[in-house]
Amino acid sequence: MFSNKINPFVLIGKLPAVKRKFEEQGTTLLDTTNKIWTDKRFGFGIMISGGAIVGFIMFFLWGLISTFLGYLGVYFFVKPIYVFIYVILSYTLCHFTVFKGEKYIKYFKKLDKRSKSEKWKYALLSLLFVVGSVALWLYSFRFLPKL
Repeated sequence: MFSNKINPFVLIGKLPAVKRKFEEQGTTLLDTTNKIWTDKRFGFGIMISGGAIVGFIMFFLWGLISTFLGYLGVYFFVKPIYVFIYVILSYTLCHFTVFKGEKYIKYFKKLDKRSKSEKWKYALLSLLFVVGSVALWLYSFRFLPKL
């Protein structure tokens, strides 16, 4: 919603011809834009969030596996095939825990029922997971082979 202030497509909705067309349809450009971004099934926000969760799970797995192997004394250079494997593992994990059967919609409904303090708690836990995943991934570079 914050981006609506600077969104050029919303500003187009202020043109008289465009405004008239949306009025004929019984809607506004702002409503249409919000639906495109916030639709719980096919909105851009959901698509971006789905990609982000796969990405952060990938950072977590990559960091966890590389660090674990590093502590075992197994050092290796990261090759593109390894990155591909991490992406596949991350997507598979997310598919079965979040995407399959649109479980994320059930999670949204549960979260909507929570109090504001609980929502803040989960937001902070999510932020901690994101920061921790990236930090673990960066830490795992310590175990790259020395040339």
